[in-house]
This record gives sequence, C-alpha cells and structure tokens, in this order.
Amino acid sequence: MQQSRSYKPLALITLAAASLAIGSQCASAAADPPLQSYYHAGAWDAFSGRNANGGAVCGVGTTNPADHRRLSIRFDIGGANRMFSATKPGWSIPDNTPIPVVMQLGLNTPWTEQATGHANSIDWSIDPAATQTFDQQFRAAPSMTLTFPDGNEPPWTISLAGSSAISATFSRCVTDLTRQTQALRPPPNSAPSQANPPATQPFSPPAATASPDAAPPPDTAPPAAAPTDTQPGVPPPAH
Repeated sequence: MQQSRSYKPLALITLAAASLAIGSQCASAAADPPLQSYYHAGAWDAFSGRNANGGAVCGVGTTNPADHRRLSIRFDIGGANRMFSATKPGWSIPDNTPIPVVMQLGLNTPWTEQATGHANSIDWSIDPAATQTFDQQFRAAPSMTLTFPDGNEPPWTISLAGSSAISATFSRCVTDLTRQTQALRPPPNSAPSQANPPATQPFSPPAATASPDAAPPPDTAPPAAAPTDTQPGVPPPAH
C-alpha cells in the first residue's frame, strides 16, 4: 500500500536515529537488517534504517510490480559513495562476478559503470564528485534506462515520476542522520595528561647551606695537597 505524500518523513528519520543509538550493538553481521520505507513519491520510495554493522542508512528505490525487479540507491552515513543495486528474483550470479552496467537518464550522456554481481543482485557506485550531476539528471529526466551489455537481460526502462521529491527527501535524510549520528558520538579526548607531573610549591624554598663535613660536590676541584717534610728520594741541592 502506497503511503500518502502528507506523511511526515522526518519523524520516522528521527525514530531511525533513535533506533540506531539503542540497537547498534545488537546488529547481526550475517545479513543486513530490514530497512523501513517511510515515504512514496510517484514510482519511488524512500527508506532508512541500519546496516549489518549498526550504521545508519538512507536510500531510495523503485520496484517493478510485474516481476519485482528493483533499483535502489543508498548511502551509508559516514561513507563517501552512493551505492546502486539492481535486483531481480530470477537472477543467479556467482559471487564477485564483474558486470558492466550502463545508466542513461533521459537523453543525457550514458553512465558506464563496473558492477559486481552476487546471487540475484549487482552493486556499483559512481564517483562522489559526480553526485551533483547525477542528481540534476535524476530530478529532470522523465525516465532512465539500465542496460546490461554482457548478458541477455533486456534493458530496464524505469519511470522517474516523483524523482524530484524523492531526491529531496533522500538529501534531507542524509543531512539529518549525519547530524544526529555525530551528536551521538562522544566528544574527542582532550590532550593527554602527564603520567607523573612535576611537584610544584606556592613559595620559593631558601638556598641550602653546605655542612662543614659535607663532601664537595662532584664538579668542585679538590684542594691542593699540603707539602710533606720528607721525600723518598735525594733532597734537591740547596741554593
């Protein structure tokens, strides 16, 4: 069932951040936890939640109701890249299979990317520096096409109805969860203190007076020896 556009996505984003704070220690590394869809616009839905490592996730996606193939775009908070995933129930791909994929949004220059396949999905990312260009094309184009040059999968034609609203929601989710995740982190440690700081006093102690019987300090030359009355040799001639 498609949710209304009047639904307030930021409330659920806040709940996702709270869930992240409470359950980050309980995430299973075996599989990604389910992600919660909280907003729909046109053919697209927005989702958020946690990944297998307990980190916050924002994303958007679209599913073909006829064969359940799906394209999703997600961002792990604290990461650098937007990750794209194309999934289809009938695919059976050996792990780590390199698969080229071509995305074309409207009549813009196609994006040729190198994906990695496993099971029933393939994953790829775009250069972070190109994210703004992709967003502009994603918001403005009426549709996009995914092509798989090395296989016999027919091209996917994907509607971009609602893409402007869903892109704005995606950006807000990334901004809000980034801010909330940073607020949950402990403050950075201050400069380390010395293990044994030198003792200090609120006054200047008087100079010490040397005892008559005290040995001379190491850097003091010993006094000259007193002359003796006899010599073991022949006394020098008198002048």
